[in-house]
Amino acid sequence: MSVLSDKAAVVRHRLSYIPEAVALISFLLLFLFFSIAAPNFLTPLSIGNILTFGSITSIVTIGVAMLMISGEFDLSVGSNFAIASYVLALNLIAGTPVIPAILLAILVSSSLGLLNGLIVTRTRIPSFIATLGTMLAYRGIVRVIGSGNFASYKGEPIQLFKTLNGSFTMLNNWFQVDAFRTSLIWFLLLAVLFTLILVRTRFGNWVYAVGGRPEAARAQGVNVTFVKLMCFTITGFLVSIASILQFSHRLSVDPLRGEGMELIVVAACAIGGVRLTGGYGTIPGAILGAFLLQMLDQGLVLMGIPIQVFQACVGLIIIISVISNTYLGKSS
Repeated sequence: MSVLSDKAAVVRHRLSYIPEAVALISFLLLFLFFSIAAPNFLTPLSIGNILTFGSITSIVTIGVAMLMISGEFDLSVGSNFAIASYVLALNLIAGTPVIPAILLAILVSSSLGLLNGLIVTRTRIPSFIATLGTMLAYRGIVRVIGSGNFASYKGEPIQLFKTLNGSFTMLNNWFQVDAFRTSLIWFLLLAVLFTLILVRTRFGNWVYAVGGRPEAARAQGVNVTFVKLMCFTITGFLVSIASILQFSHRLSVDPLRGEGMELIVVAACAIGGVRLTGGYGTIPGAILGAFLLQMLDQGLVLMGIPIQVFQACVGLIIIISVISNTYLGKSS
């Protein structure tokens, strides 16, 4: 019995150094379950939908993961997502050329992220509360600028949108479906870029230091305020990129666009091993959490289970993941 106990302790100790361990194990178990229980789950159409829709959410998750590692939250990402979409749509409808319209959407969304950071760093209000307030405020702005209506671009098809989120012809022809889109390429590029920034640059080291022990980081000469502001701004920037990619596919936006996204991305980060207290976690782990939730959604739909069950399952997975990550963390 003691031998088994010793082996379990060794395994626990080794897993404690892998932030993505719980998310990876959960992902594999869930994948195995749906492969058996959900009809048509392993078809190219189903896998393509998981990858395509999950890539948009994962881009936002990258920013939120960096922000949480720095010790802060942003609950306004869903509302900001809608604002960026409306800014793009309304400018295109008004006749603004596509490049300036996209740049304006990026500028507005990034500025709203920076505004969140300024509120948090200047007032020292906890970011959870501050961004809860801006979440409601930004959603109100969405309803004002959109007048509570859909905004749809009806002009000639824009080639740039096909590049941003058009059909991924090679994969679609290979699997003979129409489920894969080029947003996957942009997601992969952003995932690699920001993972390298986090693990290979001085700024990435600052992010971990600020999230783990801000006073110690400040004592070592790290500009804590600058790091937090940058993380908030990066989050806003990535929100705008995700919204532009989604708009490039649908060419329309509604007042509820992005609603509930803030909870999904925070849940993805928690499942992926990003600690809610900051200073620990990885972008690949958070992305794995995002795709796990997308897979859960797809699997339950294929099984004909109501959306309310999805919400319950997400809550259960979050609790189990946080408990598991905390348990493993005690042995690190």
